[in-house]
Amino acid sequence: MCYFFYFCYMSNGLYNYYDPEFNPQITKGNQLLIDINDNYFSFVILQTESKRVLVWGENYAQSELDNPDTLKQILTVKYEDVKVVVPSDSFTIIPKALYNEHDVDAYRKLLTLGPTDTVLVNGLDASNYVIFKVTEALMKSVGNHVNLNSIFFAGKVLIAALNYLKPDAFNLYAHIQGNKLQLVYLKDDLLRFYNSYAFSNPDELMYYIVLVANELDLNLDETSLILSGEVSISDKKIQRLSDLLPKVYLNQTQIVALPLGFLPHQVLLLSGLTLCESLVEN
Repeated sequence: MCYFFYFCYMSNGLYNYYDPEFNPQITKGNQLLIDINDNYFSFVILQTESKRVLVWGENYAQSELDNPDTLKQILTVKYEDVKVVVPSDSFTIIPKALYNEHDVDAYRKLLTLGPTDTVLVNGLDASNYVIFKVTEALMKSVGNHVNLNSIFFAGKVLIAALNYLKPDAFNLYAHIQGNKLQLVYLKDDLLRFYNSYAFSNPDELMYYIVLVANELDLNLDETSLILSGEVSISDKKIQRLSDLLPKVYLNQTQIVALPLGFLPHQVLLLSGLTLCESLVEN
């Protein structure tokens, strides 16, 4: 098969890949996956049956979701399925054994909410629920494309992707997007730790990783730090981690069929959406 790599800047967005045989008017059998972070988003159009990536774009302004222009051909057609992964700066995790859907109003009090924020509930993993906040602006953007049952908390999607292959108890997982860090630790098929942080420089990034490792009593000389997201070996913040930690690796979990030359850690969150059913509790 011949792959066509199309790198073209359009506004601030970038097509990383555009299959030459892809026709935006033919959407049967295709799904649209969207990953929103801060004020920008990335997306993948995937052939559902084969899980083959047809189009992959990133760094588009969130306003493009509100009023499609550059991506009008892609965002204004109907797909077999559309799923969105969203960030949240206020969330709480409730064990399933303690969760009661009638207590959602009580759970809301655990969040930092504005008067126009929306509260959603996802099954975080097999043992926990997550109650999380979505801002009015974000709800407006994603509401143009999906219903509530197809909006997924970023941590849920990341954990689903990490559980795709049996995770190693000697791994601490770090997902980086912009200035946001998600850290996950899994052991004995159970979630032992999840949290997210904002950082402003490589030293702060390192600080949160060391802080969490110490909380979990992990020896960073023996624990592998597995990275995904917006990271590369030439990235200064990653070089900083590699200088200080002996075991820093890129996540190699491949969930979707990527074009030649692309690495699975770059689309881990988007590909993790394929593992999330659109039948969650909200």
